[in-house]
Amino acid sequence: MEWPNLAVMSERYQLSDSASAAVANAALKGAGLITDLDKTYVIDKNKLRGEREKCRNTISEEEAIFYKFIDGIYIDGRKDATLLTEHDAQTGKYYHKTELQEHIVVVGEPGAS
Repeated sequence: MEWPNLAVMSERYQLSDSASAAVANAALKGAGLITDLDKTYVIDKNKLRGEREKCRNTISEEEAIFYKFIDGIYIDGRKDATLLTEHDAQTGKYYHKTELQEHIVVVGEPGAS
């Protein structure tokens, strides 16, 4: 059995193979798919590692196709005043602060492929 959604979520939340397998096995046991007599659906960390590698390769291939169409990235060097909200742990209050941040803009021309 393959577990692509489990692999994607493990990557997204940066869980280790062991932690992901433990969580998945707990959920499967709770759902009644894993019992003392039937351990068909048990996921071990090595099986999950292979699934994660397959998902990474698939995503890399899809992104390689996308990036083939980018001709160039242009940077204008503009810096904008950006409003930030910071939390003061001592008082528990939130404060607004303005900070200059560099913004990078990716431009594409209409009709360009």
